[in-house]
Amino acid sequence: MRDSRKAALMSGTAKFSAGSVAAWNGRSDRGSRLQRPLARAGQWVCRSVLRSGRGIALDASGPAQPSGDRVRRVFVLMLLLATAAVGVAQFSTGHGLIPVAWLSVGPLLASLVLSPRITAGLAGSAVLLGAGLAVGQPGSPGMLTSHLSVLVLLAAFAVANAALRTAAQQRLSQVRAVARVAQSALLREVPATVTAGRLASRYVSAAAEARVGGDVLEVVPDAARPRWLIGDTRGKGLPAVRLASVAMTSFRDACAQPGLSLAEIARVVDRSVTRAAGEEDFVTAVFAELDPHGFLQLVTCGHPPPLRLTAGGGLQALNPHAYATPLGLHPHLQPSTFTISPGDRLVFYTDGLLEARDRAGRYFRLEDWADTLRQPDLQAAADGLLDQLLAHTRRKLDDDVALLLVEATSPARCEDRGTHDRDSAAAGPGDLSLAGTSRPAGIGAA
Repeated sequence: MRDSRKAALMSGTAKFSAGSVAAWNGRSDRGSRLQRPLARAGQWVCRSVLRSGRGIALDASGPAQPSGDRVRRVFVLMLLLATAAVGVAQFSTGHGLIPVAWLSVGPLLASLVLSPRITAGLAGSAVLLGAGLAVGQPGSPGMLTSHLSVLVLLAAFAVANAALRTAAQQRLSQVRAVARVAQSALLREVPATVTAGRLASRYVSAAAEARVGGDVLEVVPDAARPRWLIGDTRGKGLPAVRLASVAMTSFRDACAQPGLSLAEIARVVDRSVTRAAGEEDFVTAVFAELDPHGFLQLVTCGHPPPLRLTAGGGLQALNPHAYATPLGLHPHLQPSTFTISPGDRLVFYTDGLLEARDRAGRYFRLEDWADTLRQPDLQAAADGLLDQLLAHTRRKLDDDVALLLVEATSPARCEDRGTHDRDSAAAGPGDLSLAGTSRPAGIGAA
């Protein structure tokens, strides 16, 4: 079965350079999800985002808790005023507008977000107010006692719910603290500078309960020639995270071995991924090596090629002259070399960036934000592009997003440039364009 999938993948590689970013953006819709207005409102109030100014910036994820005492005070005040207004209306009319059990709505709402102590205070106030109103209301004593008993039971339930929720949140916070340490060890910090270049990286997990997903992003800042790997594992969840960790660990170990070329490093990673992958698993990837003489070597394995942003031009795709299947499917690895000038910026990304859509189904178009990528500060450019992406999707991502910006800083030398450009020349001048960023036929979304 693996051989048949490989044949299907290779049959579509000739079409890889025929499309464009716009053509990629025309792929079929995976289906939209309905969002509940109440959930969106709660997320707007409670969302908290954590970013790092350097290295990999991780979006804080998971169910957010109310941030700050000010929000809690306002919420408590609103509940007290609502409860008091109901009591005044009930007392002024002289007859029962509503059963006194409805006064438990305030404590029940408080139990969803407030501490048990505050919830208990609101519950006690509601019970006292209900008892006072029940005394003056007409009706049989049995009915009034029944309503008051329901109020007491609901108020007690609100306090118990607040206590259980708080205990569960504390346990969850401890688990998250351990998970974040483990995830930080998996996704190491990317240096801001390497030989002949500056770097800026961002990583956003689509899973609300995780900070690291199935995307691969690893930089080895070798003193002579820095190398990096960016990729995307097939599937989601813990299996994708496990396979991504295998690919990154193998890449680090291979780079530590002296004398290995970029293609040989890719073969080592492919063997590791093949051993760890399931029957239907694979990893799309781009291996890169930056030569301080002004050359960039790439090994592309079923992944969208990086884009180059020159000082006076637009985004150009660095299309290799030969495409390989993803890691885990025994790719035929062939490196390609490109000339890089000082000031050129390279955009490496995973397909979660191009597949992100707004509520109308329109895809995020990188070429529309070339000016954002030209900001003098590379970190600000990465932040600006990520902000535009989150605004486009209204902070609702269906796939993980990994982004790496590289700016060449060392002067390019002219000697031996003809030898280094031989592979690029074989690809033809049409390869350095936005054409070619569509996925090869047969490769499913990772």
